[in-house]
Amino acid sequence: MPHQEDFGVEQFMNEYETGIAHNMAETCCYSLSLNEVCKISGEKFNIDLNTRLTYGAIEGSDVLRTLIASSYGEEFTKENVLVTNGAIAANFLLYYALVNPGDHVISVAPTYSQLSSVPSMFGADVELIHLKEEEDFNINVESLKSMVKPNTKLLILNNPNNPLGKLMSTETLSEISALCNENGIYLHCDEVYRPLFHSLPLDMSPAESICRVYENGISTGSMSKAYSAAGIRVGWIVSKNLDVLKTALSRRDYNTISVSKIDDMIAQYLLRNRESVLKRNYLLCQKNLKVLNDFIKSNSDKFAFVTTPQAGCVCLVRPIGINNTEKFARYLAEEWKTLALPGELFGIPNALRIGYGNSEEDLLTGLPILKNAYDKWMSQ
Repeated sequence: MPHQEDFGVEQFMNEYETGIAHNMAETCCYSLSLNEVCKISGEKFNIDLNTRLTYGAIEGSDVLRTLIASSYGEEFTKENVLVTNGAIAANFLLYYALVNPGDHVISVAPTYSQLSSVPSMFGADVELIHLKEEEDFNINVESLKSMVKPNTKLLILNNPNNPLGKLMSTETLSEISALCNENGIYLHCDEVYRPLFHSLPLDMSPAESICRVYENGISTGSMSKAYSAAGIRVGWIVSKNLDVLKTALSRRDYNTISVSKIDDMIAQYLLRNRESVLKRNYLLCQKNLKVLNDFIKSNSDKFAFVTTPQAGCVCLVRPIGINNTEKFARYLAEEWKTLALPGELFGIPNALRIGYGNSEEDLLTGLPILKNAYDKWMSQ
């Protein structure tokens, strides 16, 4: 029986998020209602009430798959897309399809815990390539080359990175893809925060999706983070390698059969209005990141960014002088009813993961509380 390790991030969130008043741990852009989408897009949401509530198309409706494909580029069609129950199911099905006992898998760290734990659960030998602070959390391609073995099956990236909020450039992705191509390695990139590229340096262009860069590149994404619709549970796998999609589709026979037809319809509505939704969230992230930036500048003796956020809607903030941020995060939640995730859950102590894509009110009220909690903690 495969061993499944505890999912520390989810367990910490589940322990506290229903009992707090100020949520600075939210990882999605502020959730939308259908009425809000109607207002920002000018299109009403219409549903045929005669629609029968069958399983629907197992791989996702043709309309939804075509809309997802078009967001990746004109070379993609519905045949390159498999719709899943959120990105967490997309990642799981992909590893279920690709990973066998004894395979060597390399995963970037820090990242979303599932990306390394599930391949291990399927019997892979998982090795981590750590993004290091002294290298400004850029992946060291030379170190990556030295990790490749004859049985290396899969390399796993996350772009934009959770929890760092850092973006890997197209040039770096191309260099890594060449390495994978030379060694016959699949390259998966969890791209749930794509395309929230709101704060890039002036000399940096938005990164391409890995499935455009590499023939055996596989992208997973969802409606949850960038599209503010975590409640509909729609994600996807996109690749030019149709055999990968075929195998993943076969594996889902033993998993969740299909996505809800209603969720599929709502996802279609949101993606038809993709530009309006993304503009709303792009501006929201910029506005809220300014609030966070101003707070850190005003309290530079107490807080600092671990690395400057560039994309997505999460980042790591260092409370200066607090080494055990897991204890501090529990204190913050229990005594101050304010939630931020400890960096220890990502292998980075002395840090808090803060989400800035949620409502502005959560930051405007939560950040002063964070400062007060910090002052009280340091005075003890």
